[in-house]
Amino acid sequence: MKNSGLRKLTGTLSTLLIILTCMSCANVQDGTSKKVSAEAAKIAPLFKSDNFQGENGSSMPYRYFEPSVTEGSKYPVILYLHGEEEAGTDNEAQVTTTECATIWVEPDHIAKNPTYVIAPQIKAGSDWTEEPAYSNTLALLNQFIEKHPDIDTKRIYIVGFSAGATGVWNMIVKNPKLFAAALPISGNADKHLADYDAWAALKNFPVYVIHSYDDQISPVSGSLNALAALRAAGNLYSSSSASTCLWSAESTPSPHDAWWTAFHKFEVVYNSLFWHSLEGTRNGEISPTMLYTKKDLGNGITMIWDYALSTSFVIERPEKAIIVDAMMGHGNLYEYIRDNVLVNKDIDLEFFITHNDNDHTYGLNHFLGVSQLKSIYLHEDDKDPVIKLLGKDAGKLKYVTDGDLISLGGKDGDVILVPGHSRGSIILRYEDYLFSGDGIGTGYIGCGELSFEEYISSVEHLLEKMGDAKYTILAGHTGECRKPMTEAYVHDLLACARGLVDGSIPTVVYWRNAGTRRVATYGDASITGDINNKHMIKGALFDLAISQGSLNPAFQRYLVYYSARVGEDVNSIDITPEVLAKDYKSLTINGDAVVSRNAYKAALNKGDNRFSIAVTSADDVTRVYTLTVTRAN
Repeated sequence: MKNSGLRKLTGTLSTLLIILTCMSCANVQDGTSKKVSAEAAKIAPLFKSDNFQGENGSSMPYRYFEPSVTEGSKYPVILYLHGEEEAGTDNEAQVTTTECATIWVEPDHIAKNPTYVIAPQIKAGSDWTEEPAYSNTLALLNQFIEKHPDIDTKRIYIVGFSAGATGVWNMIVKNPKLFAAALPISGNADKHLADYDAWAALKNFPVYVIHSYDDQISPVSGSLNALAALRAAGNLYSSSSASTCLWSAESTPSPHDAWWTAFHKFEVVYNSLFWHSLEGTRNGEISPTMLYTKKDLGNGITMIWDYALSTSFVIERPEKAIIVDAMMGHGNLYEYIRDNVLVNKDIDLEFFITHNDNDHTYGLNHFLGVSQLKSIYLHEDDKDPVIKLLGKDAGKLKYVTDGDLISLGGKDGDVILVPGHSRGSIILRYEDYLFSGDGIGTGYIGCGELSFEEYISSVEHLLEKMGDAKYTILAGHTGECRKPMTEAYVHDLLACARGLVDGSIPTVVYWRNAGTRRVATYGDASITGDINNKHMIKGALFDLAISQGSLNPAFQRYLVYYSARVGEDVNSIDITPEVLAKDYKSLTINGDAVVSRNAYKAALNKGDNRFSIAVTSADDVTRVYTLTVTRAN
């Protein structure tokens, strides 16, 4: 998913650096010197109070939450280490100052993932990495587990904020086989950076690193160095572009409180934590990037998550199965689906690819040469990278467009074209389900290949197709969803697009990308993109490529002046312009007629060579792009 990470995030529990902006500290004053989070204060009364007595005579107050349990079931446990402001002896601040301990216990979350939570408190001036805090914390965890035999010891998670995040790094470095995943927020591992053997033991350990780029209290270098240590140890999670993202760096009233944006803007943080277990990684012997999990949605539909929580769906009917999108997990997706999802292991398989982003197509690598795979449905506008990926199997591609039917044995699906995220974004409608990929986003849509204004028409077309029917929307990154997506979301999306274009809905800097990217929100829907791409541009190019050298600046359809440098020995280059609109009237380079997406061989003299690329739209609007190529030493 583009612009998504973990979509795009996307994207991703994986090692993920979220360099994000805290949109609001979400804290209020309670009349004392302590900050209180209003949301946390609502949940805090659900936590019980106790006091741990250490062997050295020291004590440690702690709060804990016990879920409603079912006999014979096992439940995870979260250990939370607080920050400096939460230190003291009141045994309360650690569950009221931030939501880092309480977010897991909010009603919808605890219904989805029942879990124990332990939140100890250390005295002001104490340090989680020193004695007696370190030993007492570890002993408290072990004692709590002994008292609660229904805790799943393969699913012990550790979360920390600020000084507590530094404590998390210390804890996992010293106990690499104890926890299933870690979530350090605004901390550092500086004291351990030279301990190469310790980092090597974390090679297959999933760490989710959260930090604001402009944190003035705990510099982001602390997280960057820890990530570098993980990468040097061969940790694939920390090396993955889907799970390591640099987020926007706009100062806020409280950028240190990076937890707020993570928990309020990026639900994948919550979902990712519970995705991991030591059972899955065989106690750290397997990289989580190799793993998948599945969920039966009923009606012959199975949802699959990879390590970045990108999503594929399998619709199995008696005569064949259709797989919607090929996620980016490193494990063999074909073997996983065949062995763990399909009822009929030998059934004919087909793919429906919603668009050509890597996190929706990468898994096709695992189907190359598989005779069981018969067809791959895709819109022609998104074909190029998929053709390259498929190689000899490109003959299995079948191009589909709006209104086409895909047979599913008496329960046919139909194709709905929704350009915006990509020019060829398509949605599969099957019964009362919409398999949407990133065509309408997962809480937000990243518009990149069409303007916001043009995207309005796409959403209007989708709503026209939907009519008054009720739908369950199964999007491409369900790990980012806190609640189910329905037809109401599409109506919110249209209102957001219209308000974004006419200016009635304000935009703010998008927390996942710096620069010109902005985000507008209406209801449950958000739209992100370059604000300069707000309106339709007549006579615009979609892309401009050259065979040697690099465009300066990088191509954007609203920018018309570009330059490039090549060596003195380069006598010619290919210039390949691609027109945005399909119904353009003409395209010329220095007066010579060319065809969109076809290379134009341009002879180069020494020094500067200027090329005027003119596009005339169907209604006679001409736009000229200028490229200056300098041939010199």
